[in-house]
Amino acid sequence: MWPWVIEQPFRIGSYGVMMALGFATAWWLLARELRRRRLDPGIAEGTIFLGVAAGLIGAKAAYLMTEAPSFEWSDLASGSGLTWHGGLILAALVIIGYFLLRRLPILTMTDAVAPMLASGYGFGRIGCQLAGDGDYGIPCAPGWWHDVVCMAYPRGIVPSPCEVHGFVYDVCPINVPDPTWLLVHPTPVYETLAAFALFGLLWTLRTRLHRPGMLFAIYLVLAGLSRFAVEFIRLTEDRADRLFGLRDAQLVALAMIALGAAIAALSRKPVEAQ
Repeated sequence: MWPWVIEQPFRIGSYGVMMALGFATAWWLLARELRRRRLDPGIAEGTIFLGVAAGLIGAKAAYLMTEAPSFEWSDLASGSGLTWHGGLILAALVIIGYFLLRRLPILTMTDAVAPMLASGYGFGRIGCQLAGDGDYGIPCAPGWWHDVVCMAYPRGIVPSPCEVHGFVYDVCPINVPDPTWLLVHPTPVYETLAAFALFGLLWTLRTRLHRPGMLFAIYLVLAGLSRFAVEFIRLTEDRADRLFGLRDAQLVALAMIALGAAIAALSRKPVEAQ
């Protein structure tokens, strides 16, 4: 783990660095894609800025409302406690509102943004892996992958559950896995690989698909499937089960899949029928 890029005279976290790199990359790629589509590349600046601001606010608000054990004012300024689906939902609403205000073609713009949504998520998960911030998976069962794929997080920013108020117990008093020594599934690595594979697919298809909305539909379906599946091997971190034993992130992932299927069905209709 490498949670801090530097620690003196002040701390700069590797997660923040990867997020900044992800947004900068998305900005550059989106401007390039807008030029290809004969749209104003300056739109990329507003899109990324609003995505960053709304994403962080939505992620923090969703955490405080659905996952935080109690509301603490200090949590508002903390870099931890961010919920993926909260950021996704608010950022999507704000960016679509921005497109409407600019009178831009919504489906064309969502197609342009789709590859960067995948790459940005990939950079974010690299940051989670470097920070060891608790997004890892369940303990690995015996098998070849136990020593080849699985790993511990001894220097992550999430402390061992055996450490309570600065006192380290020989036997954990809390009945949860201890990833500081136990080999667990590195789910951030799985998601990073899936996200960049999805980016590669979308970046390749962007010049081959001419139905507005189809590229965005593919993103929604595949990103939703990836997030839905990985939740089965991610540590619960006291996240509540909502409906049919599914977590909030899985319900949002299912909604993404359904929305993507609907957009794809609409996009496949003859142009004159749309």
